[in-house]
Amino acid sequence: MTSRGTQHDIASERWRSLLLRFVALSCWAGFPLITGAQQSAFQQDPVDHYGSRFLAIVIVLGITLVLFSLFRYRGVDAGPTSWALLIAGAALFPMILSGVGNFLVFERAKTVQLCGSCHLAMKSYVDDMKNPQSNSLAAVHYTNRYIAENQCYDCHTSYGMSGTLEAKEQGVIDVYRYYTHTFHLPLKLRHPYRDRDCLKCHAEATKWIAAHQDCQEAIFAGKMSCMQCHAEANPAHNAVAQELHP
Repeated sequence: MTSRGTQHDIASERWRSLLLRFVALSCWAGFPLITGAQQSAFQQDPVDHYGSRFLAIVIVLGITLVLFSLFRYRGVDAGPTSWALLIAGAALFPMILSGVGNFLVFERAKTVQLCGSCHLAMKSYVDDMKNPQSNSLAAVHYTNRYIAENQCYDCHTSYGMSGTLEAKEQGVIDVYRYYTHTFHLPLKLRHPYRDRDCLKCHAEATKWIAAHQDCQEAIFAGKMSCMQCHAEANPAHNAVAQELHP
């Protein structure tokens, strides 16, 4: 009995050592993310900043609890403690992970960085937007920070919940086409750019009203389009279509 007890203690000590190493390795792997995220503190979203770290902790704790439960109790019902650990690691933590993870994914889907990650199709558009020498509407808005963040998303998404749902639906289709190489260059909008996507920000702006007094009623009535005046002098983008390389 003493020998078995000693062997059991040695095995338990080994598993505890492995778990501690796993947790330490996870923390070490996440350290560059924590330090790198501090570079843009002025425009840092606290929900994204702390939410991503909370998510990492939940992942580490969930895996740790499952491994500890499996190796400590070896699938044997040892009372409520063993079941509580297994349920927490296999059910409770994944539920939290799913909820918080989906929220963060939806928020990060709005960023310019995510749009630019489709580099074969979007790089020239993002480069033009960030070019201070460009006269495109995208560059003017970005350079002057008329839109503080998520500049691509704000200009290409209609107002309200319906606009958000439509953007998510189109985004999923775009991602599928990008990774299956079923998109075509040069890129084209699914429909002409809608005036309401401009007017959701500009309609009540004092500067815009003063500059559009002679045509304001025609624009609101749909008899005149914003792009009738801005398409040539200030195109949406000065982007050169890139060749598609597999």
